[in-house]
Amino acid sequence: MENDNYTYKEIMAQIESWEKAYSDIVDGKIGLDLNIFSDEYNEIIFFGCVSSYNLAMSASFFTKSLQNERSCLALPSSELLVNTDTYISKDRRYLIVGFSRSGETTESVNAVKQLQGRKNITSLTFSCKEGSTIASFSDNHFICRDTVEKSIVMTKSFSTMLFAYCLMLTKSLDKKEMLNEFKYLIDYLNENISNLFGDIESYLAKNNFGSYFVLGSGFNYGLAVEADLKMKEMSQTPSYSYHLYEFNHGPKSLLDKDSLCLILTLGKNLFKNEEIIKEILNLSSKVIVIGSRDVEIADNKKINYLLYNSDFKFDIIKSFINIPVFQILAYIKTMKENLDPDKPKNLGYTMVI
Repeated sequence: MENDNYTYKEIMAQIESWEKAYSDIVDGKIGLDLNIFSDEYNEIIFFGCVSSYNLAMSASFFTKSLQNERSCLALPSSELLVNTDTYISKDRRYLIVGFSRSGETTESVNAVKQLQGRKNITSLTFSCKEGSTIASFSDNHFICRDTVEKSIVMTKSFSTMLFAYCLMLTKSLDKKEMLNEFKYLIDYLNENISNLFGDIESYLAKNNFGSYFVLGSGFNYGLAVEADLKMKEMSQTPSYSYHLYEFNHGPKSLLDKDSLCLILTLGKNLFKNEEIIKEILNLSSKVIVIGSRDVEIADNKKINYLLYNSDFKFDIIKSFINIPVFQILAYIKTMKENLDPDKPKNLGYTMVI
């Protein structure tokens, strides 16, 4: 397989971008006013378009998991823009947190612009580009350095903006154990990403699929939707995403022997994982489980485990290992279909940022 395209390079280089964000935020390479997180907001609203909305969902869950007393909501930028009065009340205080790879996404820029200057609203935005329009309308802005992509599909920009936000909140709360585990995450993936690519390439050489399902709960639900989107955008494969336990109702009717079901990292708080996976296997689908061999299905050749040697204390940080897995899966499937991952069908750069 020839991997001389931008998409491959950007997927494989994303951990370097995480390292730079870690240096900027945790090691204090750039000045950050983290007091923004300590104010008494009634609600934090996260927003973005498409992939940026998917990461907003995960960022919202991450915030709620660390600050249970906070009211958190994730919205597509267009929802916040056209239904502003439904989501924003004059007698409540808000922190709005937006994500835009280019900083030029029309709906995201207009949402921030429309809310600029309101005394009950503070804005924090993330982008990957210097001098962006969204930064000019934001009270606070963070640029993920060296994360500008030449490919149309978001890969390292998606993961780095999510990583930067989660790291920033963790730093503001002075959670040292979690900060150390974010560093372990970087080291772990630096050590394993090349072998991961080879493992997935070998797996897909023997296991083709015509439909794709991604299951994740909590923080991982936003990632599941993003994984579904990556497969659709790049390989044109029919793809779907569901909460883990919702799938075992109506959606499983779509499974057959041509399906691949990707199970994102399973948290310690989940239950009946084995029963759900056995049910999927009984319907003849192939299964990949990320990050654990705790769920053992004996003598079943239709199940495969990836990155099962990881050793994380915090499930929510471990969840980041899902990202390169689903990006690489979509990339290799695209190459197998003889499609160009840099030029997905019907998409242009401004349409997906």
